[in-house]
Amino acid sequence: MCRRITLSALLLVGASLMAGDPAKDLPKFSGSDYQKYWDDACARCHGANGSGRDNSGKPLPDNGFDFTDSRKANKKKDSDWIKVTMEGKDKMPAFKDKMTQADVEKMIPIMRKFAAK
Repeated sequence: MCRRITLSALLLVGASLMAGDPAKDLPKFSGSDYQKYWDDACARCHGANGSGRDNSGKPLPDNGFDFTDSRKANKKKDSDWIKVTMEGKDKMPAFKDKMTQADVEKMIPIMRKFAAK
């Protein structure tokens, strides 16, 4: 019985190592083109239009928060977006190693524009 638990634990650890860090392949922000960074990093999960769907309307594999749902999106404070972006939440990886808090603050208008439509 002890060997089974040990083997199971090893398999679980191995699987989590193979899954890796979801943020490792995300580009690090550099420069001042926030829309390009949205397109390169954020749109992978939130979609180019902020809905969490691709251009044909199908949910993205790791579809993120739907910024086009203005009822939900407009309830969020800027400080909520900053915290989630910097620290991560659920499937959302932390971006604290990818961008500064000041850069995240400058991304907020891009997030908010989807709910304004």
